[in-house]
Amino acid sequence: MAEQSIYSFFLRITLFLLISFFSSNTFADYKGLKKISKNNSFMNEKGIPYSSDLITDKKNIILLIWNHGSEQDTKTDKCKKKPKFGYTWDGAVSPAILQFHNRQIKNLEIKIFRLCSGVKGMSGKEQDEILNLIKKGKKIDNYSELKQQKRQNIIINEVEKFIEKGFHNIVIGGYSAGGWASLNLMSRYPDKFKGAIAFNPAFAGPKQEWNKELPNWGFFREEQINQLKKTDTLNALVFVHKNDEFETPETLSFLYNFNEINMIDYSELKATECTWANVNKTMPKEAGHYIPQSNCFTEYENQNEFILNYLESIF
Repeated sequence: MAEQSIYSFFLRITLFLLISFFSSNTFADYKGLKKISKNNSFMNEKGIPYSSDLITDKKNIILLIWNHGSEQDTKTDKCKKKPKFGYTWDGAVSPAILQFHNRQIKNLEIKIFRLCSGVKGMSGKEQDEILNLIKKGKKIDNYSELKQQKRQNIIINEVEKFIEKGFHNIVIGGYSAGGWASLNLMSRYPDKFKGAIAFNPAFAGPKQEWNKELPNWGFFREEQINQLKKTDTLNALVFVHKNDEFETPETLSFLYNFNEINMIDYSELKATECTWANVNKTMPKEAGHYIPQSNCFTEYENQNEFILNYLESIF
């Protein structure tokens, strides 16, 4: 009996310590998140934030959660409360998405939520250490969380909160690193989302870096892809461009193997024939990754209705 009591005591202590550990190391404690998350908000068609108090009929809402792109891991992503229209470096929502504010899909009304998750990721020192291990051909057992992984944790945490509030028709989406996070989360939590939309998904930097110059980022990218491949189904709409310096239709060809994937190669759009959404200025030739910030990308969607048709197909 004494041995059982001692065993029970230590079991309770162990459970307490485990609970304490996980509760004190949640994504809510990421440095800088509390400050920048204050800028999380619903956005109207002009990219202007408005209060969630205006949304009362949650069961008849399609909640489109949009996630911004990212800078390198050592930097915190900017996410201004009132970003310039279409200016992704302020954390703005892509204009092609904003135009769906209040649109009706089978008696459901679309609302767009801009989710800021601007945390820092791995330090430059640790990145260098892993790079040296790879160059020496040594095994990498563990490493700190990448910004991409932190962002996925933050996003799914916010999604849980929305579900608790009564939102159940949720579509996850994003641009660049936000698009990559959306696809990964869709693959891991298909029961929480109706679908996913990704514009030019990428997170590991320019392809010449992760593919050759910085094999540590090639390693991180492969780890993320392996996570995606744990399922054979990915209900998502993905836009790709051949002149994207980060990821191209070729480097993202693995996505074509998923069931229910919808790949849109919009390489016919030339950056030099597009103007930035926030200023009347032509994009440079190498701006393939940034075309979703342009007026011509919005026009392209309106002509082809890829997003509209996808949303109608999942609701």
